[in-house]
Amino acid sequence: MIDQGILIGRTDGMDRAVSSFLNRCQTASYFRQVSDLSVESNFVPKIILVLQHWPEEYSRDEIDLLHTSFPLARFICCYGPWCASDGRSRQLWAPSVRVSLEDVQLRIDAELQVSLGERFPLERTAGLDEIFEFDHSV
Repeated sequence: MIDQGILIGRTDGMDRAVSSFLNRCQTASYFRQVSDLSVESNFVPKIILVLQHWPEEYSRDEIDLLHTSFPLARFICCYGPWCASDGRSRQLWAPSVRVSLEDVQLRIDAELQVSLGERFPLERTAGLDEIFEFDHSV
């Protein structure tokens, strides 16, 4: 189990991601938008799951706010079908953070292993070969 987590975004159509995330977090806070997020000094999430329904749903400023507010948190941006080509023309989320709805459960499980110290974390600056290895190694 992951101690604390944050879920951000609209949950409609993202049932698989939401249930996988909530089943692996002891405590989770939900915010519909990044602007709704209140940074509590005693709340230190281990993982943050952002649900993205369309390209550029989150601005660079919102992403930077998340990274500066929670520098030690593991991030997953679960993108829906409208965002499938997002990575080719837009680079707001690091490729190592972006995960399709189909693959999000595997990534959440991998991040759980990271939080338990059972595997090394995927760096935010990881290249495509490192991302592939992280997602497809046991």
